[in-house]
Amino acid sequence: MRKLTPKQKKFADQYILTGNARQSAVYAGYSEKTASEIASENLNKPNIVAYIEKQLEEHELDVKLRQKQILDYAVRVLTEQETEEHAFVVSDGVEQSIATVRLKPKIKDKNDAAKFLSTLTATVEKNKLANLKLLQEIEKLKAETEKISKEDGDNNPISIQIVDSWTDKNE
Repeated sequence: MRKLTPKQKKFADQYILTGNARQSAVYAGYSEKTASEIASENLNKPNIVAYIEKQLEEHELDVKLRQKQILDYAVRVLTEQETEEHAFVVSDGVEQSIATVRLKPKIKDKNDAAKFLSTLTATVEKNKLANLKLLQEIEKLKAETEKISKEDGDNNPISIQIVDSWTDKNE
């Protein structure tokens, strides 16, 4: 795989952050006039696409690891495996010493952990359903596009690019 030029890397990194190809091209130093075309070309270059995918995978792994750590902590609080250590001074009038005691989570903390896990579970299920609906809609659009393309006798596949933001050309 060819190495990215500094401009291409800057474009790809900005695109990962914003999801806006045209603005990323301008940010990377490409001309305002050609930004849309350059952005489209860049998103069709295998080395740039591979770089973006690799960065997203690494970011996703980091996020999943942090999410797992948070989930594990909430479960440990809920199941009283997570304890808090408190230290205090003990004196018998002659000598002083430090004693420690491990306290189980308070009921409020356990309730908060249970509420967090319950909310998270509901959110995950809601997102799964929304993602499934989006994937079904994408497949439907692809099928319709292919049908129209065949009806028109056009053998060139149509490329569909999904963007999550729109820009006004007057900006």
